[in-house]
Amino acid sequence: MDNFKSGTVSIIGRPNTGKSTLINLITDRRISAVSDKPNTTRNKILGVLNTSELQVLFLDTPGIEKSNKFLNKLMVQSSMQAIGDADLILLLIDATKKIIPEDIEIFRKIQDKNCIAVINKIDLIKKSKILKMIETLNKDYNFIKSYIPISALENKGINFLMDELKKYLPNNYKILPDDFVTDQPEKFYISEIIREKIYVNFYKEVPYRTAVVIEEIISKKNVIVIQAYIIVESSQHKQIILGKKGEMIKKIGQESRLEIEKFLECKIYLDLRVKIDSTWLKTKDKAFNYSNI
Repeated sequence: MDNFKSGTVSIIGRPNTGKSTLINLITDRRISAVSDKPNTTRNKILGVLNTSELQVLFLDTPGIEKSNKFLNKLMVQSSMQAIGDADLILLLIDATKKIIPEDIEIFRKIQDKNCIAVINKIDLIKKSKILKMIETLNKDYNFIKSYIPISALENKGINFLMDELKKYLPNNYKILPDDFVTDQPEKFYISEIIREKIYVNFYKEVPYRTAVVIEEIISKKNVIVIQAYIIVESSQHKQIILGKKGEMIKKIGQESRLEIEKFLECKIYLDLRVKIDSTWLKTKDKAFNYSNI
């Protein structure tokens, strides 16, 4: 146990850098919803990795960006708290994007923390550009322990990242039991699956103006019955979610059911409906609760 290491690692970065894809890959579990749209993750989510040599408590966090929108401000607060909670920071940087003022602000906030910069999406860029980016960042931000190029989507560089991560975690006993894999209840993951399907099937502002609430889960003889609501702000958004003759909500329901059955490893019946709540994005209690159920 003298060589055993454990600690908390916060994965932070701008929206759509691949934070959720990375934590799902490392833990080999669906910890966070994933889509190609920014700000899919709305709150801190804990995923635990257990090996014979270490236990890592990964915190997936919402993307950090400037915004006047109420929910986005709550999400950024959540990410800032995760920085303070961590033994080590994994700062994800999109290799295909230029460094902008928002990135510099993130660097400023983590300069007193143990930090590894992870250059993601290297499958989409030439090696020479990756090396140039690392050289420039290393010159400007020498407090960062190391720069690790990876592709979370193609599972490249992950073993090297884990070796580097282990260097900077403290020698420690296990923090949590081996069977503890996340801090979120079953309802949360069911709602995340449904919300992911909304992001996949809709565009522009619609996914960002919706939430998913699991009202009830009932175990019957040969099936689990799940009653869920998609929360929207207006009748216009309700009609978009429903689609012509209910085609869109039927599609979301079918895709969600298949994923939920894999997750629960049993047959389910999903009763999916749409509910209007014009105030849900305007009050902290509702925005926070709907984003965490």
